[in-house]
Amino acid sequence: MTRKLKLALIGLGRRGRGSHLPIYPRLKDVFDFVAVCDKEEDVLREVAAEYGVNAYTSVRDLVAGEDLDVVDVVVPGDAHHPICCYLAENGINIIVETPVSVTRPMTDLMIEAAERNNVKLEVAENYHRVPMARFQAKVIDSGVIGEVGRIYRIFYEGGYHGMSMLRLLAGSPPKSILGVTHVTDVVPIIDRMKRHHSQERCISSFLEFENGAAATMIYSNVIHARSLGRKTTGISQIDGTRGAIVGDTVYYTDPATYQSGALAAAYEPQRSIIDVDGRQVLQRISLELPDQEIVWENPYAHLGVGENNGRGVDMADQLMSIANAVLEDTDPTYGVHEARLDQEMSLAASESALMNKQALDFPLRSPSQAEEQIQERFKETHGYEYTDIEPLLDVFYPRR
Repeated sequence: MTRKLKLALIGLGRRGRGSHLPIYPRLKDVFDFVAVCDKEEDVLREVAAEYGVNAYTSVRDLVAGEDLDVVDVVVPGDAHHPICCYLAENGINIIVETPVSVTRPMTDLMIEAAERNNVKLEVAENYHRVPMARFQAKVIDSGVIGEVGRIYRIFYEGGYHGMSMLRLLAGSPPKSILGVTHVTDVVPIIDRMKRHHSQERCISSFLEFENGAAATMIYSNVIHARSLGRKTTGISQIDGTRGAIVGDTVYYTDPATYQSGALAAAYEPQRSIIDVDGRQVLQRISLELPDQEIVWENPYAHLGVGENNGRGVDMADQLMSIANAVLEDTDPTYGVHEARLDQEMSLAASESALMNKQALDFPLRSPSQAEEQIQERFKETHGYEYTDIEPLLDVFYPRR
């Protein structure tokens, strides 16, 4: 029998408590959940009592008090690199929420610590892990729409999430990027995550990839907040040499019509649902085409894990990725190097905007102007250089 991995969670905010915690019981044959860590003692005691685990307010005390295999780090982005570097130096494998860190130099500290101590470092990027994204990846791989030429992701997701999706859909590393920023005033608002906004900062990105594909993405802080009517619907289109995917709909073109209009027929993916312990769970997504059937099977359906928030396939998949990496000594499926590239793409859009809308080639110079500004703000906010790992462990990083 494969040994169970001892797991702890650092960070009990909206994401940690609402999305990560609920999936742990579903993976009880893989993980032995033993401890939580958070500086806010009221929520810490409440969660520890609910799950019957040990509670710590200090990362140092957590590491000293538990014999851990994996730590799930779900804290604000500024705290990622000091906590992950400390865990790596103590030989503990890590899964960390997105973004991997806020700049590439911070990420490089994490990479060096992980490699020096031979620990696995997975990044909890979930957009490409959700069932429809996995299904669409199978559609593209099947050749139904041909080679991907252009991708449009407008009002869907931004930053590293959006860049990750664009890179994976294009199937290629990025070649160049153009970023344009537009700022307008909005009425003062407080969004669903208690963040204040009085301006909308919209960034439009145009990317070219090494394989010739291109992509357009538009996003803003107010879209992210889902406030003021933003993000009520999004535009997602993947144009290929033989067809397209618009939203969830696959447009298949019969080769016999290529010279007589090339009109495509719309095919809708079908979801199959099963009952697992009284819960309705997604079993598969399938698409019946004239010349083939494309099927994505949910590998976690038998565990009662479907598309529900907090118990989703994406959460199970990222946790199983770090588990398999540790138990089988393999690379995580979305490791730190991929996450670093996606964050570089996001930073590059801001850098291009700062450089008077100049298109930039990859890789960026390091650190970029955008990163230098971020690292200056980091020191002003927290009182230490980003390289001061030990004192940064004791800083309180408020939930945003």
